[in-house]
Amino acid sequence: MNPGSSETTLATSIFDIASSFCSIQDVDTLLTHITSAVERLTASEAASILLLDESKKQLVFRAATGEKGSAMKKFYVPVGKGIAGWVAEHGEAVIINDVQSDTRFTGQIDKSSGFSTRSIMAIPMKADGELIGVCEALNKVNGSYTEADRQILADLAKLAAATIVNAKRVEDHKNFFTHMIDLLTVAVEGVDSSLTGHSYRVAELSCQIGKAMGIEGASYRDLYYGAILHDLGRITIHDLRYLPNVLNQTIERTPEKLHPLVGSELVKDIRLLSSIAPIIRHHHEYVDGSGHPDGLVGEDIPLAARIICLAEHVDELHFGGVMAADYIQQARKLAEEGSGTKFDPEVVKVFLTVWGAPSA
Repeated sequence: MNPGSSETTLATSIFDIASSFCSIQDVDTLLTHITSAVERLTASEAASILLLDESKKQLVFRAATGEKGSAMKKFYVPVGKGIAGWVAEHGEAVIINDVQSDTRFTGQIDKSSGFSTRSIMAIPMKADGELIGVCEALNKVNGSYTEADRQILADLAKLAAATIVNAKRVEDHKNFFTHMIDLLTVAVEGVDSSLTGHSYRVAELSCQIGKAMGIEGASYRDLYYGAILHDLGRITIHDLRYLPNVLNQTIERTPEKLHPLVGSELVKDIRLLSSIAPIIRHHHEYVDGSGHPDGLVGEDIPLAARIICLAEHVDELHFGGVMAADYIQQARKLAEEGSGTKFDPEVVKVFLTVWGAPSA
């Protein structure tokens, strides 16, 4: 075999895995790709990735290939026990071409899984100098593991570590973002106790309508966040010193008139939320042009804002003392009477479908 061709294959495989960072968001899928590459490129019967758990006292199988790969995910290895545990404890790579001659090999995983380990190569996975797990190749198909095999494993282990760190950062960002949205919603509702639950109910109904209208992907996300934060501007309507764009507007200085402008100004420079700024700004526009702040007409109003406008009016029936038994009937009447003036007729049509057959 031409040595150059094997090096090309290795480089291509590692490049393909690195490229998959952009297309695959699921960390388990990426780790499965990496273990498959370890198995293939080191000519092994199996490969696995074990991650250090939160207690940092044991390694848990996160990905495993080979005949017994699916069974391996239920096992764990205490740090300091077995070969993987030794690698985790000492932070050093090992190549063992005859595990039976090595006192670190316990055979406990073999007994439990039915896999028979003959040789093993293991390397610590680190991120920012901290151990996060161990990557293994097991049972060289022909011959013995070499230093070249160890280098392949080291390169792929680095990719695995980067995958895990990237996934954790994404999860941390999602966690922060989600909780910040919740905090902002609580803050909005804290301005007026009568608003309790309003934002979530508007978001729920808006998403029901949006889904029925075929809205999906980024547009559906914007609809949800635009609805949940549509009243965000109520937080700071009494102090506009830092919002010159709002101060310069010739508009009635009331909470009802100001909060769409203030809310859109608050989110427009936040990258994750900037796309919902027009939705918040225009959720009080009416399709006949009689709304505010800009008097937009019909389809000049963002679709998400047209949906939220109807959803908010429907939910505001709660504030008007409408009895629960009459709520659905009153909501349907409100939507039908406002169709073509306040509300987009198509949004009304879908709303009535979502809430059952039109009233007689």
